[in-house]
Amino acid sequence: MQKRICILTQSHLCRNPRVVKEANALAEAGHDVTILTTFSDAKLLQEDQKLIDTARIKLKGVVNIIPGVASKAYRLRERLKRRLAGEFIARLGWENVYALGYDYRANLKAALREDADLYTCHQEISTVIGCKLMKRGRKVAFDFEDWYSHDLLPEANRTRPLKLLEKYERYALQHSPLVYTTSNSMAVAMAEFAGSAVPKVLHNVFPLAERKLLDGAFKDRKDTERPSIHWYSQTIGPGRGLEFLTESLHLVHVPVDLHLRGNLFGDFEEQLRKRFPHEKGHRIFFHELVPHHELLSRIAEHDIGLATEEYTPDSRNLTITNKILQYLLAGIAVVASDTAGQKEVAEAAPDAVALFKNKNKESFVAALNSSLNNPDKLKQAKIKALQYAENQLCWEQQKHKLVAWVEGVARG
Repeated sequence: MQKRICILTQSHLCRNPRVVKEANALAEAGHDVTILTTFSDAKLLQEDQKLIDTARIKLKGVVNIIPGVASKAYRLRERLKRRLAGEFIARLGWENVYALGYDYRANLKAALREDADLYTCHQEISTVIGCKLMKRGRKVAFDFEDWYSHDLLPEANRTRPLKLLEKYERYALQHSPLVYTTSNSMAVAMAEFAGSAVPKVLHNVFPLAERKLLDGAFKDRKDTERPSIHWYSQTIGPGRGLEFLTESLHLVHVPVDLHLRGNLFGDFEEQLRKRFPHEKGHRIFFHELVPHHELLSRIAEHDIGLATEEYTPDSRNLTITNKILQYLLAGIAVVASDTAGQKEVAEAAPDAVALFKNKNKESFVAALNSSLNNPDKLKQAKIKALQYAENQLCWEQQKHKLVAWVEGVARG
């Protein structure tokens, strides 16, 4: 029986792949799906619309601050409101929901108007809204794609309402009929934190069908004779293991090309270039983000994917990020730090993922050299990576779980 499913989030879909996969899977299963989110960039909105079946999925920008669409006064008011809310936290310790996203009240009212059979909540402000909906008797599921109250470094947390987030996370974990997250490690830790049942696990895997979009081009890589290493994230900045990476390359004697993809933070490129061991023959390249449909092609150009997550904050240690699973789908070998979440992937794909002890240069260099010094081993690791993706670590293998969970709660 068709159910009305309302997905709450707060960012563009092209920056939130879990929402895209969930919406498409539920629409394919015959349900009426609506996504409520925030529109902030016209180009990103165009990408969003290409990622979902717009004939069956309604995409609504509850908050629309796209220049030229929203009035200058509205955009200024919402940005100022959010900034002031953060300053109240940093200076006065007054925690409030307005620091978590744009126009909290408009989002809550829009969700109530949908009157869905089930709401699924992604990201921070939607977690708060989901708890408010439950208190009004609505059925609400929560996807903790990150552990929001444990997700950023101390400096970034100055303007975030951490106690408020913890309060609503506990409520969601204790009272929702369906909670899921990215790894077993995260699920167990969040259950201990809230004294709740252990959430279900839905990995950050991607559709195997995306390999049909591979273009076979070499846009990043100009020299196919040199080993090529790839790393990507939304932001190229501190706290992501890149400082450690560039320092460790001083100990790697096989010349490599390092490709970093993401939005540069401040003068971080200059900082990395100053640390980078050019004298060892290594080269570093910076690339802008590409649309999701092209990302797999750009990853597949390379030989090794780096997943240099750190032990802190807690969420980074416990989660399994998009990148390590997308590397496998692209068919490249993986060198990953031994965070709790990434250990789970290494156990599932042992011949494709080499772990190193976080922030231990000798361990990292040994893991990297095991591939660089043995081309046959590297070739086999790339073959195995794709096999693991095909057989277990792809969306086609997992989406049926999500649909069954959602349908069970919506009917129940």
